[in-house]
Amino acid sequence: FFSLISVVTISGTRAVFGELIVDPIAVMGRLDNKAAVLLLGLTMLVATVGVNIVANFVSAAFDISNIFPKYISWRKGGMLASIVSVLILPWNLFSSPEVIHLTVDLLAALIVPVYGILIVDYYLVKRGKISVADLYSTSSTSLYWYRHGVNWQAVGALLPAGAASILVMLLDNGTGWANFTFFIGGILAAAIYLCIARR
Repeated sequence: FFSLISVVTISGTRAVFGELIVDPIAVMGRLDNKAAVLLLGLTMLVATVGVNIVANFVSAAFDISNIFPKYISWRKGGMLASIVSVLILPWNLFSSPEVIHLTVDLLAALIVPVYGILIVDYYLVKRGKISVADLYSTSSTSLYWYRHGVNWQAVGALLPAGAASILVMLLDNGTGWANFTFFIGGILAAAIYLCIARR
């Protein structure tokens, strides 16, 4: 719904203002009607809060509660996520474009190896066959229990691939290799995991 409103509003700016304005805040600044500005501001607020709660808060609350589910409920996980999100001072991460770029590169260097491992594990190691019942089982006899609930082969592929990606990013002296940490980490983790899993 919000996406549809955004597309309609943006496409109408050319007819109303004579130019295409893609920033909704800039559109609000051009309006003379205070009621319309208030309505648009409220819509932006609701859309931002709604999207961020679903995309950021719920996932973090579940992740934290899954660390110690016996002691941390989803509600406590949400409270801890809220406190941690303020303590890490995220507004300092976005103080400059260079810091934003560095943050995104660092996240890619650490997250993409997981993606490479998942793809190789599903398509090449398990050949697209999964046991749905075992996916949701917490039993030590489950197919996906591995060793004490951890797939150490995946961890063994993740750590060197993530370290290599971060090393490439840190040692980049303007050569542009840091822009490829996404591919370096993913391909390296996939190759290492395939070798370990087949062995």
